[in-house]
Amino acid sequence: MQEILQQLAERWIVYKIDLTNFVGLTNDAMHIHISLLLLLVSAILFRRRPDSIWCWLVVFCAELFNEYADIRGAAPDEATLDAAIHDIYNTMFWPTVILLLGRFLFPPRAKKGKNKEAVSSDLPDQSFKESATV
Repeated sequence: MQEILQQLAERWIVYKIDLTNFVGLTNDAMHIHISLLLLLVSAILFRRRPDSIWCWLVVFCAELFNEYADIRGAAPDEATLDAAIHDIYNTMFWPTVILLLGRFLFPPRAKKGKNKEAVSSDLPDQSFKESATV
């Protein structure tokens, strides 16, 4: 397993360096943009809100693998503990803000209970059991 992770880390470092050079952004900016992209893509794939803990965990796991790859793959200027902490902070800042504030500012809708009577779409204030008085 360790050997597979090492090979993935080495491939990821080469891909990451090429992507950063192609896009022309700094390493810090790439961390921020990719974290938000991963958060939104995971929300679409999981069919959850972006403030879901599951979407946040996808970003966090991806960032942990990225830091593992930086340290194991000996990425230039990235193979130190200080650089790893800085990258984790940069990557996780906005997903964490979205996770925390999203729950307070936009609370999930209350699910309708199974015991409640079904509501007619024609007359939303009357249930199916009541007759319409027109």
